[in-house]
Amino acid sequence: MTGKMTPSLRPEAFVSMSHQSLWITILLALFAVIAGRDPALAAPLHKNDSPFVIASSYIKAAQARDLATAYGYISSADQGVQDKSSYVQSEVSLHGFALELARRLTAAMDVWVIEQKIGPTKAHFEVGYRVPTADELSPRLFDWNPDKLNRLSSVEQSALLEAVEKLKKSQNKVMLEGRETFDLVLQADGWKIYFDWNSRARVNFSTPDSGSRELAIKFLRNNFLVKAEEPFQVDFRISNRTDREITTRLNHQFAPQRLANNIDMIACGLLAPLRLGPHETRDLSSSYLLRGKLPAQTRLVISYDFSAAAGPTK
Repeated sequence: MTGKMTPSLRPEAFVSMSHQSLWITILLALFAVIAGRDPALAAPLHKNDSPFVIASSYIKAAQARDLATAYGYISSADQGVQDKSSYVQSEVSLHGFALELARRLTAAMDVWVIEQKIGPTKAHFEVGYRVPTADELSPRLFDWNPDKLNRLSSVEQSALLEAVEKLKKSQNKVMLEGRETFDLVLQADGWKIYFDWNSRARVNFSTPDSGSRELAIKFLRNNFLVKAEEPFQVDFRISNRTDREITTRLNHQFAPQRLANNIDMIACGLLAPLRLGPHETRDLSSSYLLRGKLPAQTRLVISYDFSAAAGPTK
C-alpha cells in the first residue's frame, strides 16, 4: 500500500460526509493497512509457492486449529478419501474471534528445514518449528474454548489481541518446539501435502447407547486415519452429571473384535478408577498404537464403556 492518497479519500471529499460515514471509511482504510501487513491476514497462497512454503503454511494452520485452511494444502488424492466437512469436524476447530486470536499467535511461529529432498514432482521435508504457547495468558484464554472467547466484549477482545501482540515481541515467552515430516506432490494447482490416507486404517471412538446416564463423554477428535506403527492420541472430556461424587472405570470394546489384537494402549488417563466430584469435568487423553499390516481402509471402532458407582473407591 503506497503512501499516496487515493481520489476517494482526498481531503475535500470528507467535507460532505456525515460523521458516521467518515468513521466507517477510516476504519475500512485501517483494516486494509492491517490486512496488508499482518501475516495472519495475508493473501492466499499461489500455485507457484515452494513445497516448503506449503508445508510451513500447513503447520501454522494446524497449530491455529484452522482446519478449513489446512485442508486446502492437502493433496487431491487424500481429499478423495476424506472430504472437507469430515476433516473440519474430525476435531475441535476454532472460529470467529478465537480463530483470529490463534492466527495472530501462530504468525510469530518459526519453521525451518532440517532435511529436504526435492524432485520434479515429489518432495520430502523434515522441518522443525517453534511456536508461542501463550501460557502467560492462560487465565484469559479459557483453555481456547471458542464459545467463551467469542462471547468476550469488543473491548475485552481488543485487549486480548493487544496482549498477544505484546507477548509475540517478548524475549522470554514460553515456546513449544516440535518436528514434522511431510511428503508433497506437485499438482496442476501447485505443491500439496500427501498423507496417503487411502492406505491407512480409519479409527473412530464411541460410547454405547446404553452407557451411564450419570456421565457425559465428548471426544474432541473422533475420526482418525491411522498409519500402522505410528502412535495416535484421542482427547476426551468426561463430566459427572449428578449431584454426588461417583467413581468410574473404563472398559474398552472393539468392533470388529478380531482387531483387538492389533491395537496396543500405550498411555491412558483412565487405567485406574477415576473419582469425579458433583458436576466435575475432566479433560483426559489416551494413546494407542496400531500394529500389523492391515488392508487399506480397514475400519476399527473403539467404544468407551464406562461403569459408574456412587462414592469413592475403597
